[in-house]
Amino acid sequence: MSTPTMPRNTRTDLPAAEIPPASLEGWYVLHQSLSVDWPALKAADPAYARGAVASFVTLAERWATDAEPGWSGVYRVAGGGVDFLVLHFRDSLDRLIEAGHELQLSPWGDYVLVREEYLSVVELGLYALTRDLVGRVDPMDRAAWDDALGEALAAEREKGFVRRRLQPRQSEHMPYVCYYPMDKRRNPGQNWYALTLEDRAALMAAHGTVGRRFAGRIAQVISGSMGLDDWEWAVTLWAADPLEFKAIISEMRYDAASAEYAEFGPFLVGKRLSAGDFEALLPSPTAR
Repeated sequence: MSTPTMPRNTRTDLPAAEIPPASLEGWYVLHQSLSVDWPALKAADPAYARGAVASFVTLAERWATDAEPGWSGVYRVAGGGVDFLVLHFRDSLDRLIEAGHELQLSPWGDYVLVREEYLSVVELGLYALTRDLVGRVDPMDRAAWDDALGEALAAEREKGFVRRRLQPRQSEHMPYVCYYPMDKRRNPGQNWYALTLEDRAALMAAHGTVGRRFAGRIAQVISGSMGLDDWEWAVTLWAADPLEFKAIISEMRYDAASAEYAEFGPFLVGKRLSAGDFEALLPSPTAR
């Protein structure tokens, strides 16, 4: 991906205290929540039903191994009124649109209803970098600010750990997923966007400290959706133990950034399907 000289969500005609954080964007993300018409699948001709499920297996295997740059994962969901969550990562919106429609165009699509789709882009919010830059460069000097910010963003993007965060991969030893959308509150007297840059940076630094205590136990992907979907961010967590989701979210609820300013959407939790798991979905040849 090309390196932007200016983050698209940063304005330089605002007082320094009101400047949004600079950000880096990575892969586009689509979360698809699917329900299966199980009665119709059971009532279908066994050979056709097996072929439909096999088409789903083929898609999932290709997405996992031949979708570069990017990948897709299929998860069996517990509760939430849906059967599967499909998580797509691609390097462009065009390729993401294609991936999102492949399922509906396959034979398996005859038995699947897409309950919800959520669009976002992997985002690395740079509160500390923006705050530090404001201390050295006047944002009102547009030329100087553009140059300094462009150089800072280019340097960040060259870091290996930054590239890995912008193009995330799910570890094999973390098969469980937790996904939810979220907003920052904009209530009178409780408006995140009315806080100074210094206050927002401090709150996010404390929030990040809590998250780092779960390093190695949870992998987190934050994807921004302002202007792309109904909420402001999507949060995707992976873990080896699903109880880790309860632990980190419970602890973060007491953090000021969440306790005072966060609104959460519905949660989906599930486990990524392996090749063997897909085989269990295939109806028995003798079943009717």
